[in-house]
Amino acid sequence: MALSGIIANPLRLGGLGLPPQVVMMCRLLALALLLTNHQAQIQTVFLPFVDLFDALPPVLFQRVLQATLVLAALAVLFTRHTRAAAAAAGMALLLAVLSSRAYYGNNKTFVGLLLVLAALSNATGPARLLQWQVALVYFGAGLNKAIDPDWQSGQFFEHWATDRLQNPAYMWLSAQLPPLAAGKIFCWYTIVAELVLAALLLVPRFHAAGIWGSGLFQSGLLLFTGDPFNLFFYGMQSSLFAFARWPEPQITVIWDGSCGFCRRTKELMQRFDFDPVLDWRALQTGVGERYGLTKEQLQLALHAAGPGWVLGGYAAFRRILLHLPVFGMTLLTALAFAPGPQTRRAIVTGALLFLLPLSNPAGNAIYGWIARHRHELLAGETCELPEQS
Repeated sequence: MALSGIIANPLRLGGLGLPPQVVMMCRLLALALLLTNHQAQIQTVFLPFVDLFDALPPVLFQRVLQATLVLAALAVLFTRHTRAAAAAAGMALLLAVLSSRAYYGNNKTFVGLLLVLAALSNATGPARLLQWQVALVYFGAGLNKAIDPDWQSGQFFEHWATDRLQNPAYMWLSAQLPPLAAGKIFCWYTIVAELVLAALLLVPRFHAAGIWGSGLFQSGLLLFTGDPFNLFFYGMQSSLFAFARWPEPQITVIWDGSCGFCRRTKELMQRFDFDPVLDWRALQTGVGERYGLTKEQLQLALHAAGPGWVLGGYAAFRRILLHLPVFGMTLLTALAFAPGPQTRRAIVTGALLFLLPLSNPAGNAIYGWIARHRHELLAGETCELPEQS
């Protein structure tokens, strides 16, 4: 087989035997495993959950699992055998969990299951097994907390936030309220949030709300603690791709074909759009009429459109960027290399500001200035002729 039939571009998600959004999830998980040097955490056999592992040579077994995890994670990123590679990486994690209580952790079990269930997903259609797994994690977590006396009373959060984390904001709030009141508020907020998220993620019509809710919940947890909890933050955020809808048909992007700066921006975006999901059409072709957009609107801003939706300006730019795999991979890489809690908080805060409507005033102002001056930027560039539709 030719090398080109084996090696895959890590930014290409289609044509790999799995839904593109599932491939994206697997690649984010593989990237997290590699960038955090996770294989170094795998232990030799120690108090295994299954006695069979006691009969294996402990150091050799450890080395085999470590090598398998690294090679499988690399294969998820760079080969066309994504399904087999995801299964191998997931099984390596699960075997490491079963063979050592010292290594065991909910986060490692969860990520291992995500990879194995991804390998069992259909080539097309929703990834039901993955969706049920994520919902089950939230339901189990919420139920476990709801029946725990320390969570019911607020004692758990009070001890955790005050003695363990020494979170100054929580400690200030706790001092303003009656004893354990702040702890009880945070405990029950967490319980209710997890149970509600479990319900939202089980019902397809509420998946969009579940994606936003889970993303905000996990981001809030990292902002509060500064800690990704080993693989847990990466796993939970990556798993949301199992609920996402891949653009079908392509997203239509309407741009100004007479603008050199716009052409350069288009070319830059296309370099990272390998599937592709973006269909670029010059406004001069009259394509905007399909979406009820006037020539004046199109001249003011870039527009992106899909079935039932049209966005312009900053919102369109944000939607375009979100559908390019390089965005999520860059964000995960920055988090993995962050030197400490404050840097992680800054990265997550920046991402939230970009993704949420809170950034719209500033984003619209910046975008508006660029749009008004676009013909002055790279003014010497030769513009391509408008394409004909």
